[in-house]
Formats: sequence, structure tokens, C-alpha cells
Amino acid sequence: MIEPAGFLGLSRQLPDGRRPRIVLFGAPHGSSYPDADAESHAQAAKAIRAASAEDAGLIDNWDFDLDGPLFADQPVSCVDIGDLPTSSGANAQNRSLIEKTTRDVLAGEAVPIMIGGDDSTPIPFISGFSGSGPIWILQIDAHIDWLEERQGERFGYSSPMRRASEMAHVEGIVQVGIRAVGSARSSDLQAAERNGAKLVTARHFHAHGAEDAVQHIPEGARILITLDCDGLDPGIMPGVAARTPGGLSYFQTVELIEAAGRRGRIAGFDLVELYPPADVDGISALTASRILVNVIGRIVRQPWT
Repeated sequence: MIEPAGFLGLSRQLPDGRRPRIVLFGAPHGSSYPDADAESHAQAAKAIRAASAEDAGLIDNWDFDLDGPLFADQPVSCVDIGDLPTSSGANAQNRSLIEKTTRDVLAGEAVPIMIGGDDSTPIPFISGFSGSGPIWILQIDAHIDWLEERQGERFGYSSPMRRASEMAHVEGIVQVGIRAVGSARSSDLQAAERNGAKLVTARHFHAHGAEDAVQHIPEGARILITLDCDGLDPGIMPGVAARTPGGLSYFQTVELIEAAGRRGRIAGFDLVELYPPADVDGISALTASRILVNVIGRIVRQPWT
């Protein structure tokens, strides 16, 4: 069987035993609800890798979003280790595998990038940072995700920020792009505010921009960015399960990531909730791919400590 190409054609390891600065992996399944379409979300990493193929031969070219080649005239320093062997319904095992993989990447002094899967996968991804120092979370999402439980599941896609708030190594949470009715009952909103989460609505972000959003994060902080695809406007990201007008544009998204990198250090990144059955001509997968390219470029431009 021919192994599928990695994101941007990246290999599973670097030549000559060099250590990677970034390790990318897919996490197809997390903690699914009984009525959720987990298998469709599980195809997201495959769709994004396929969309990246058209840029695979161009990584040495000038990238005008990054103002230079992707790896800034350095050797390729990112690997794609493929999808983790998760499975639908094996919620506890999936969480354990994602957390362990994240810990292993961090132990190798690399920055982990995860492609989900639904929005339950960031919970073990964030948990994997315990023991590697405090982090701040910058979430891009249409919804606040503070549900205590749904259908008896506390680690599902409606609860990642609630669970993150309970982790001792998470010092703060900034949530950007919140809009419409979303997943916020009054009690959920009160829980978020009580726990100190900073909510930046999409309307506020459109009016005040990226620098205003990241000012809630202390300078020099280690920042984990978690991007739910429905945080972007469905005009450019139609391939989501909950389309909500008024989201971030492509350039607002990459400018927010860039602003976070100036404010502190990007310690990890995940992109979740791409729903391939709802995509239109592959535009969502392509947009997600270009965002990941931008994230890789920003991370390799950080000092390697």
C-alpha cells in the first residue's frame, strides 16, 4: 500500500537525524457523542493534506503572506507523522493517544501542530502541555464551548474551553470570533466569565482588530492557538457543520496568528472542525491548508529555545 503524502509533501522524519522544529499529526477522532457524525470530521486531515498538494513543489518560492520563503531560507524543519490510529467511539483511548503524542513532541523540543477531528480533540492536546510550563490559550471559534456535559460526555466538542479552564497549566483563555446564538446558555457564559475567560466577539474583532484581541495575553507568554474552522466566515470556510455569518476573514485570521507570535511565543497549534461533506469545491480545505502554511512559517521564524 502506498503511504499517503504528508502535508505539503513533508516527510515523516528529517534527513541526517536532524531534529524537527515542528511535528504535525492528524487526530481523526476524539470524544464523540452518540449522535455525532464523527467519521466525516475524521476525513478532515486527509482533505487538508490533499489541498496542500498543489503547493508542495513551491515551498522554496517566495510566500507573500510571510514575506519570504516558507522556511525563511533555512532547511526544511517540519515533519508530518501522519494520522494517529484513533477510532470512533473509543473516547478514552483516543484522548490518551492524543495526549501522549503531544507530550512526546514537546519532549523532543518541537512545536506540535494537530489537525482534528472534531472540537473534542483539543482537550487532550491541551492536556498534553501539562508539565512543559504554563500556557495561554487563544481560541478562534464562533462558539464559547463551555458546556459542562452533553449526553453524559464531559469531553465532547461542546466542552473544550470548560475542560481547559480546569487544567492547572492553563493560565488564561482568550476566545475570538464569538457570535450569534452558538453554544452558550446563560449558565455557560457565566461560567466562562467567572473563570476569567476573555471573550472577544466577532463584531468587536471586526471593529478593533488583532492587536486589541491579543492585548489580553501577557507579553512573553507561551500561547497555544486552537482554531475551530467555524470561527472563519462561511463565505471562505463553508465546510463546517455550523455555518455562522460574520466570522473572520483569511487575512484577519493570519494577522491574529501573527499578532499572537509578536505578543508571545506560539507553543502549539490545532485546527479542527473541518466538515468535508459541507465543503464547496474544496475551498475550505484549501483555506485551512493555507492557514497551516502560515502557522508553520510563523513558528520557524521564532527563536528556537
